[in-house]
Amino acid sequence: MDTVYAPDSVTTDETFLWYSVTPRFTLGSAFLLKQGAFRALGSYLLSPETGALPSTHISAGVQGIGTGNPGFSATAEKNWQLRDGSFNTFIGVGYRTNRKLTRMVGGFKYSINAWAAGLQNDGLVNDPFLTYSQDRYTTGIYLIDLKHPAYLMGWRF
Repeated sequence: MDTVYAPDSVTTDETFLWYSVTPRFTLGSAFLLKQGAFRALGSYLLSPETGALPSTHISAGVQGIGTGNPGFSATAEKNWQLRDGSFNTFIGVGYRTNRKLTRMVGGFKYSINAWAAGLQNDGLVNDPFLTYSQDRYTTGIYLIDLKHPAYLMGWRF
């Protein structure tokens, strides 16, 4: 479960809850507190990562209101173990149903010990982030569209 609080955004705060039905299929929901709306989420691993090839994924987020990021995506993701940490990158295409817009999406993350820093692009804006994880808990900050601060709190159970 993760909650993102972004005081300067339209959604302000959104809480995500995910459940792994199988190792390849994940279902979830997102609750937008300000709007009182839920988004249904789903993700499927089409092909696992190999030494030479990235993993491939499809995902969907469907809701009845126009805020947030409802839509569909198809992505490829690759991970590398480095001497001091790990590096992850993904790229793909996303369709935002609330804007009827198809765009490239992507990002990267460098992790070392409990820290991770990276950048994600949702097809419209770049969001750099920094997180710290300990045991089942994660906290972090985002800079949405390189302008607006957002705060992340999460835990795994």
